[in-house]
Amino acid sequence: MPLITFSDKVDSKVSTVPIINKIVANDINQLKDGVNANETAISAINGTTYTSLVQLLTQSATNAPVATEVYNNTGETYTWSYVSSGVYRVTATGNPFTINKTVVFLNNGSTVTNGLEPRWNRISNTIIDIFTPNESMTKGSFEIKIYS
Repeated sequence: MPLITFSDKVDSKVSTVPIINKIVANDINQLKDGVNANETAISAINGTTYTSLVQLLTQSATNAPVATEVYNNTGETYTWSYVSSGVYRVTATGNPFTINKTVVFLNNGSTVTNGLEPRWNRISNTIIDIFTPNESMTKGSFEIKIYS
């Protein structure tokens, strides 16, 4: 396993201490960017390249879900809307949702669902609908992977 070295932000010395003991809040975004770049490179080496969108969703009553974007390397902008009770729609600015190459992972977060799982349906190259067992969700997770 390669040794990770870095400059300590406190005393400017090069450290060989395990990185887990040295990460500070300002380093998290740089670390996340490095992990995402490595994930893309590894996927390309393995021949399974994809882009992805990861969001946290919160929704109540007849409001559109509010999305907090965690990661997006698709090059698209996404808009959420309320369709009907428990049905929500994400619309992309382009045509990323290629048939037979788009996969969606989602859950209702901390909302109690009585054992029922949310589901999704690709409507077109620009639209995906999600169906939840409740009329609301709190910090639900939503991820789309689009394979090339």
